[in-house]
Amino acid sequence: MHDDFGNLLVASTLLEGRLTNPTPRAWESLETFHVVMQPTYASKYPIGLGFFLAAGMLVTGSFAAGLWMVSGLASASVAWMVAGVFSKRCAALSGLFTASHPYWQNGWSQEYTNGWLAVLGISLVIGGFLRLHRFGKSASGGFMRTRMAIVGLGTGAVFAFYSRPFEGGVVCLLLGFMFLPLVLRRKLIGQSWFWRSALPGLVVLILGLSFQWMVNRAVTGTWKQLPYQLHENQYGVAPVLIWQAPHEPTLGHRFPEQAQFHWGWSMDAYKKAASWSGYVDTFRVRCTSLKNHWGNGLLLASLLALLLSRPRRLIWGLAAVAILSLLIINCIPWTIPQYVSPIIPIAILLSCFGLTRIQRIWLRLVKPSANRTLPTTWAMGVVLIGWNVALTTSIAWDRHSRKSGWEETWAERRVRIVEQLCESPGQDLVMVRYQKEHDIVNQEWVFNEADVETTQVLWARSDGGPLDQNLRSVYPDRKIWRLEFLPGGRETLQELTDGF
Repeated sequence: MHDDFGNLLVASTLLEGRLTNPTPRAWESLETFHVVMQPTYASKYPIGLGFFLAAGMLVTGSFAAGLWMVSGLASASVAWMVAGVFSKRCAALSGLFTASHPYWQNGWSQEYTNGWLAVLGISLVIGGFLRLHRFGKSASGGFMRTRMAIVGLGTGAVFAFYSRPFEGGVVCLLLGFMFLPLVLRRKLIGQSWFWRSALPGLVVLILGLSFQWMVNRAVTGTWKQLPYQLHENQYGVAPVLIWQAPHEPTLGHRFPEQAQFHWGWSMDAYKKAASWSGYVDTFRVRCTSLKNHWGNGLLLASLLALLLSRPRRLIWGLAAVAILSLLIINCIPWTIPQYVSPIIPIAILLSCFGLTRIQRIWLRLVKPSANRTLPTTWAMGVVLIGWNVALTTSIAWDRHSRKSGWEETWAERRVRIVEQLCESPGQDLVMVRYQKEHDIVNQEWVFNEADVETTQVLWARSDGGPLDQNLRSVYPDRKIWRLEFLPGGRETLQELTDGF
């Protein structure tokens, strides 16, 4: 999908040793979704997920390995968060539950656009606040633990910003308001030992924000503007938040598919959500999506935490943060699940409270005189994780067993075309001109790597006029191909030997 190519461009740029790329020649024909062309050539997306994709390619030769790296770190961060309140065995089981979740593993761990990094960041933020709540009482009792808590806070905030800047920032801000009375009540700000312990975490936070400013300056030319903001100014029409007004793009749209995407699909979602009835309907769709993707069990256990568990102040505070965050995030008209990924750690923590309370009620009813905490904890964990593993394996096996009978998708056909062209010597230029009825929202072919000049297969848009002639003059040594779309969703690749 569009977003996957955007994150892969971040990874490709980092593998070139750069934060951005020079604007390619004939860039007008190379314009595509979620990519900035002026003043530099770069993806609009934050650098976080692209960094892990680049690490996966660097270490193993596969971008997909980066997905599994970040999913493993996110699961470990969930365990660290839960360990701030519960026992280590409960924390370990929570991490394994996250790592074996059927949707997250069959979905996010197989997609180049996902919410794992936001889960990682917010888990570290919550874990840091929980440890600050427990250990930030005196220098003698918690200096090192307070230091680690604030390091976790700073690191988590940076990861959240590098993944979902708006949504992660909302959750971090609300968590800060929730735990601020703790800091004020204990008068930590006025104690020198607290600032000594907080110094490493503050350094991590400052360095993380400073690096983002460097990225901003490299891509946009100013440290104050995110690449995402620049892209929306240049190409976007529908605003990101429903209370904002639509605007005219500064660079406009040279090709019909660009106008179709921005004035059509994107604006339709905005118009639908930019009213009270639309907001409510969007909220309903988003909640239904969460239920379907996360599972009924996670949401039910979170609800039980509100009804049964203690300490109520902490639980209701976390629930209030989750609900307020969801209401604010719902001001984004698009309902993609990763937009609400920063709320997942709160749901997991509330589920732990709910399941722990159920366990205690069970012990009182069935074994009132015996301490069966360890066996029942492991039993509940084995059942939940076993269920996850069974579902994950079943879904993966079902996909594998049916693969031979599936029709090749457009993305697989695109990969096959690239592989075929790479088998022959020389560089190629593939000109793409869509039919009017083409599904541009889900099937966009024109995306390129970071180093446009040296890539063997260059994808470009065709206007049938002066832009095509400019491409021919700029890249005279490339073999030219025309990609034509046939009825029924198929396409054919034809070499052009006599020009356009």
